[in-house]
Amino acid sequence: MNSVSKPVNTVLGLLDGVRQTGRNQWMARCPCRNDDANPSLAISQNDEGTALLHCHRGNSCSLDEICKSIGMEPRELFSEDDDWVPAPKFAQDTRSSSAKRNVGKKIEKIYPYYDEHGALLYEKVRFRLDDGGKSFANRQPDPERPGEYIWNLKEPPVRRVLYRLPEVMAAISAGDPIWLVEGEKDADTLAELGICGTTMDSGAGKWDQSYTDLLSQGYVEIIADNDEVGRQHALAVAAKLQAAGTRGCNIWVSPVGKDISDHIAAGKPIDDLVGIDFYERAETLPQLVESDEPTPEDNLIEQILDVFAKEKLTLQQKINRSVLLLHSADSTQLSDNPGRLVVWQDFLQEADDDTYDWVIPGILERGERVMVVAAEGVGKTMLARQVALCAAAGVHPFTFQKIPPIRTLTIDLENPERIIRRTSRSIMQQAIRHSGVKHVDAHLLCKPDGLDLTSARDRILIEQYIEQVQPQLICLGPMYKSFIDNGTRTSEALAVEVAKYLDMLRDVHGCALWLEHHAPLGTSMSSRDLRPFGSSVWSRWPEFGLALTPDPTNPSGYVYNVGHFRGARDQRDWPKQLARGTDWPFVVLEFSKHS
Repeated sequence: MNSVSKPVNTVLGLLDGVRQTGRNQWMARCPCRNDDANPSLAISQNDEGTALLHCHRGNSCSLDEICKSIGMEPRELFSEDDDWVPAPKFAQDTRSSSAKRNVGKKIEKIYPYYDEHGALLYEKVRFRLDDGGKSFANRQPDPERPGEYIWNLKEPPVRRVLYRLPEVMAAISAGDPIWLVEGEKDADTLAELGICGTTMDSGAGKWDQSYTDLLSQGYVEIIADNDEVGRQHALAVAAKLQAAGTRGCNIWVSPVGKDISDHIAAGKPIDDLVGIDFYERAETLPQLVESDEPTPEDNLIEQILDVFAKEKLTLQQKINRSVLLLHSADSTQLSDNPGRLVVWQDFLQEADDDTYDWVIPGILERGERVMVVAAEGVGKTMLARQVALCAAAGVHPFTFQKIPPIRTLTIDLENPERIIRRTSRSIMQQAIRHSGVKHVDAHLLCKPDGLDLTSARDRILIEQYIEQVQPQLICLGPMYKSFIDNGTRTSEALAVEVAKYLDMLRDVHGCALWLEHHAPLGTSMSSRDLRPFGSSVWSRWPEFGLALTPDPTNPSGYVYNVGHFRGARDQRDWPKQLARGTDWPFVVLEFSKHS
């Protein structure tokens, strides 16, 4: 009998992003969601070969919803015989959501990207939609299935190169000019004229340093798209090329159209292009024409249309997915979770996995929030670093026993880099010594000027970093530097908005939060209130609210009692008393369980 049953094998073949996490255990992207970048669907197999499914996201998807999304009936999860087959290699699974979305679309043009030796690396595909619109997708040859494609450039990762790279290399060797344009169509237009034209695959604003390194050896002329975005992109690229020693770097635009293709189609020779300095002094701009590059709005509309084309989804599911897509496109919008209305008896009879999904065993579960409150100088920042670095190294931050390592992101909104570096080296050294690992998957974002999580700009910034790291635990603080009070809103309204946004982050990315906050001022250290400063929202929001105060019975001043400014929502092994340590910032003197 082989290790994987038919039901489990079938389920795994219908999911995206599958990775094995243990014997007969896997994780994958939940098929009910469009925002599951950090896979949250757990798949396991019991002794009878039954496929067990559980979504770990907030307001988790039901078994019926998961089965409906992959086109299976719940009864099909049970094994009826012993004819099992081995699990396939899902690291190279090509059944991605991108591939499924492209099925049935009409391919209008394929732009191949080759390496220096003429070997195909990947292709950019332009589709023509039924309504006359267009969409784009990237694909790479599947090394395991000749003639088939993997519809992404990330799994496995592909080196991004300039379009028509072999011709670019030949032009560099011959000393011929290379004309840099915006879009493959324009590069092909120049090639038909016997001119070396090139571009990148991802449009304006996506220039890579490797392109600069290559073109620094040649002579480059730049033809900008005749709009503000195109000119700004051309100016930025020209500055980088000039700094790298590239010859030429003149910027040209068409006086009659959007790009060189329009220019040639209008019967104009290349000599009629106008230098951008002259163009910028012109009083009027030429009429803009359609760009061959997809806009963010084009991509969003395509994704929403794809959702409504899925026959297996109910109308409500299609609406919900479209709302999620709209929210992800506008970071200033927040969706209120409507909750889930159930009958108690039905709810308690549902098949579910009630085991803990630990981030830090015995302390913190995925999706939970911890807020630590203390006066200035107590060490809540050092405690947060101890938690982040130990957990990433696979060391319990309080018992120092080995645990499964996780990926962490610390967002320091207060301290300069040199101070963080000096005060954190010993923590990292101890974590590595206790765990025996060489690489600790812990990341740090230094932002001593703070953030404003009520602003779209800073939300986009923080989401880019979180998307890049994909942490299982985010340590952030201090809270008072995570938003700006301009006096137009009450502290309650500000706190509600920031709390909702943090809740959205932990839900979308499936991570836990460890936040540090100040306590209100008091006449002495011992008189400080054991509650977060500011709005009462912070006192009732987290699952666990810890308050550190000096132990008045200890003369050293470096022993702290761990209180709770709110009742814990589950029983955990929190420290009852901490002391400043020599090897670690804090060591536990006494543990206590809080329910």
